[in-house]
Amino acid sequence: MSDLAQGAVAAIGPLKWVLTAVLLMIALISWAAGRGVIPVNGSVGLRIPPLQRSDAKWRAGHAAAVMPALVAFAVSLLCSIVGLFVAAAAWGVIVAFVGGFVWTIVAAIRAANAA
Repeated sequence: MSDLAQGAVAAIGPLKWVLTAVLLMIALISWAAGRGVIPVNGSVGLRIPPLQRSDAKWRAGHAAAVMPALVAFAVSLLCSIVGLFVAAAAWGVIVAFVGGFVWTIVAAIRAANAA
């Protein structure tokens, strides 16, 4: 592996845990908002227009976002743990984060539009 590639992998080390934690936070916040614990607001939750149109859309969108966020968190956590032994596995965290985030938003928008 080249010096540049080794440097990039080393830089991802701490970032993989931050991204994994963010996915967990998204799942927990979505779960709470989906249950109505967090009402429609402009500070906490998935603050995208389709979800902010009504309380029902807010809850439906967040409830639909929980499973994609949890799956992405699980994949990211697995890649982070494997990344302790195989440095290149840390790239899986980035893929899980980006893919999971997009999947979460798409699921939330679809559910909100259907509500």
